[in-house]
Amino acid sequence: MRGTTAKRYGYAALFALLAGLLVAFGNPVDHVKADLRADGSDFAISLSVATHAIERYGSRL
Repeated sequence: MRGTTAKRYGYAALFALLAGLLVAFGNPVDHVKADLRADGSDFAISLSVATHAIERYGSRL
């Protein structure tokens, strides 16, 4: 029982260290926010292009 508890604490410390390094060097939340902003702007551009196409070619449909 004592060995498994020590092993669990060891793994917890290792994963906490890895998560800290990931945030320190990569900060995945900023990447996700940047992706969402890019997707939002692409959606707005796509919507304006679709609106323009419907206005221009709508009578032919």
